[in-house]
Parts: sequence; C-alpha cells; structure tokens
Amino acid sequence: MEEQEKLIFPQNFDIKVIVAASIPIDECKANISRIFSDCKTVHSFVSVRSSAKGNYITYTYNIDLDSQEQMNAVYDALKQLPGIKFAL
Repeated sequence: MEEQEKLIFPQNFDIKVIVAASIPIDECKANISRIFSDCKTVHSFVSVRSSAKGNYITYTYNIDLDSQEQMNAVYDALKQLPGIKFAL
C-alpha cells in the first residue's frame, strides 16, 4: 500500500473553480472571493475561461493556505456555491 504524501503548510497554489455558465460572472467572482475572505484566505484573481462548449466557466485564483483545517473549510464552503461542478 502506497503512503499518501502529507501536505506541508503554508501552501500557495492556483485553485480552479468550475461553475455552470448560467451563473453571471460578476456574481460568481464575488461569491468565490467572499468564500476566500470568510475563510481568511489570502487570494487574488488570476483568470476566467469558458469551456469549449460554453457550458462551464473556470475561475482561477491564487490562494495562500495556512493549515489543513483552512483548506478543508475553503473546499467545504466552495461546495455550497450555486452551480458549482468542482474545485481543484
């Protein structure tokens, strides 16, 4: 059995949040930023991109995470976004 690699914090990385294109971009960006702020996560917007068929929009943010708990809180909060498909 392979041992899972443990993350070492603090971590800085780009997170991609994929959301249904039916949600207005400005509303979605505001909701994502609010989640990061509520989780006390330093963040900056990087880019927005539509999928090939236009069904989804990917929002990329650069974030700083201080702990596993903070990371879990961010992902749990993102799951509550209207129209979210997934975050990676």
